[in-house]
Amino acid sequence: MNILYIGRSKLNHSVNAVYIKGLRSNGVAVRELFIGRNEYFDLIKYLFKHKNSFDVVFIGYDSPLLVCLAKLFSTKKVVYNALCSVYERLIVSRELASRFSVKAVYYWLSDLLASHSADLIMVETDRQARYFKKLFFLPKSNVFKAWTGVDDDVFYRNLPAIDKFPVFTTVFRGQFVPESGVECVVKAAKILENEDINFIIHGGGQNTVTVKKLIERTAPKNLKLVTDFLPAEELRNLMQKCHLSLGQLSDHPRLERTIPHKCYESLAMRLPYLTAANKGVLELLEPGKTCVECKPADAEDLAEKILWAKNNPDKLDKIAEDGFQLYKENLRSDILAKNLLDRLIQL
Repeated sequence: MNILYIGRSKLNHSVNAVYIKGLRSNGVAVRELFIGRNEYFDLIKYLFKHKNSFDVVFIGYDSPLLVCLAKLFSTKKVVYNALCSVYERLIVSRELASRFSVKAVYYWLSDLLASHSADLIMVETDRQARYFKKLFFLPKSNVFKAWTGVDDDVFYRNLPAIDKFPVFTTVFRGQFVPESGVECVVKAAKILENEDINFIIHGGGQNTVTVKKLIERTAPKNLKLVTDFLPAEELRNLMQKCHLSLGQLSDHPRLERTIPHKCYESLAMRLPYLTAANKGVLELLEPGKTCVECKPADAEDLAEKILWAKNNPDKLDKIAEDGFQLYKENLRSDILAKNLLDRLIQL
């Protein structure tokens, strides 16, 4: 099989990279094509010129317009690796505009057209699939749950193992967006500042100013905020020096449907993962077996679970190991791509 994989976003973004690598490991020939903002006509010419050199067109993450173009100017089946809708990511999650604004209508319409143009849409969870079908009036057969996985050329378990920090340390990394619950981490750090537990928050984004003000106001002495960019190797090593990885911790509605990238990254690095008990991530993880859970948007409960993790190292290590086995047996890129290929046969 020959696949043309097109993207408007970077093709080395983990959402794309995982499946490109996985398809190749299953013997599929994948040709990558990045399309810049003003290169749509070039795509149309490419599709006509090379129409006999590929069997399926894949469209990468965050590229709904390319789905429509691929369907209009190619006779091949079109698969969209959406993860989620642009409308949900920018309007529901990041709240960049009102849900009834012109921007929101534009994003919704672009997602709607892409969804009805694609022969198969890859999304992150079963709940995301149901949301997609309801939001864009889609038949059930058009939407496929494809775990996101992790780019294991970037995030993997270092062997021999990297030494942990001498003091029990939790790490929160990621974008400071409304769904992240990073404010809960700051409050939990304050609660635990006399318990010999350290916190590292690494990230940035739209709520950075709010987070910095909260840290200045509460002044937890056991918290370090890192907003500088870290190369992948340094970030991977930093995370593995920590004892516990913190997931998304709010009660935001998007967490009903999504699984954060750092969840997969933590599993792949054999790092125990603590998450709020939201339904999206619990499609993949089992509390007490492959993760530790806390109540959403509850800093006191988060602090209690972190203290439990510190005081129960053997149980925490078992959770880390079971999570690592879950990754090896179900979430490697070759396994994810094989599941997708089995579904493509049915198109």
